[in-house]
Amino acid sequence: MINRRHIRIKVLQAIYGFIQAGSSDLKVGEDHLKLSIERIYDLYLMQLALAIELLHESYREREDARNKYFPTPDDLKSETPFTQNRILNILANSEDLQKKLKSNKISWQRRQDIPQKIFRKIRFSEAYKTYFQNEKSSIKDDKEFIIYCFDTFVFNDEVIESYYEELNIHWADDIYIINAAVHKTIKSVEENKPLKLPHLLHDKEEDMQFAFDLFRKTIMHYEPYETLIRNKAQNWEIERIALMDILLMKMALTEIMSMESIPVKVSLNEYIEISKLFSTPKSNAFINGILDKLVADLKKENKIIKTVRGLIEN
Repeated sequence: MINRRHIRIKVLQAIYGFIQAGSSDLKVGEDHLKLSIERIYDLYLMQLALAIELLHESYREREDARNKYFPTPDDLKSETPFTQNRILNILANSEDLQKKLKSNKISWQRRQDIPQKIFRKIRFSEAYKTYFQNEKSSIKDDKEFIIYCFDTFVFNDEVIESYYEELNIHWADDIYIINAAVHKTIKSVEENKPLKLPHLLHDKEEDMQFAFDLFRKTIMHYEPYETLIRNKAQNWEIERIALMDILLMKMALTEIMSMESIPVKVSLNEYIEISKLFSTPKSNAFINGILDKLVADLKKENKIIKTVRGLIEN
């Protein structure tokens, strides 16, 4: 679910916090990094829990409808296509999901108003009215409708994203990858089969080791790499360069000089792309220019050796 680029982003955030706090305990910094990565899964669970809350809201709506002074035939229905939606019910009845929600203490109890508002938006949409009349919906219909609801009313909702940011300041940067994971999970649901929840990391041991190595080695070489950058940024005072740009260049240098299995081009491309998310519009060109000069010099000095698929990249 989480790829290497996102791990790099979490390391960037961890180093930024470590430097800003004036910390010197690398173990504490690594513990914070580990927790930051693991908590991304909580955000994924929050989004799935929201789907279950929407199902609960649909049953509350049925009760309110039946208690009207002059209920219509539709109001008197105890079930609707929404309450019977296979996707929502599979999520709600998944023992694995319920176990994870309980163990990770994931709940919408503090903000019941959010699923209520989201369900109202769904309920009064034209798509819901059409879906409501489809009493013989297939699992394909159910799946397409829930995907539509999430794409339209959940993903990119400002209230939801604001609440997530209150819970964890870094979740604003994680939400796009989690939305993709939720979308994929909904599409993967099969009738009469247990719900399959993805793992947070492709290879937990390897990916966490990559995160720790990148964090620790960047901190350990913080001053030497700053000297390298300073020498190449001759037209700039180092103090005037954005801290985020400096951190990105130092992390890139860490990979280029200390991680033999990662090709130079991969590292350069990754940090240019990350700079587009976290720095100014001109930062990617500036970072690219400085790193290109540094790589050229380091190669001349034979300070870059890469082992890629059994080959040596100089």
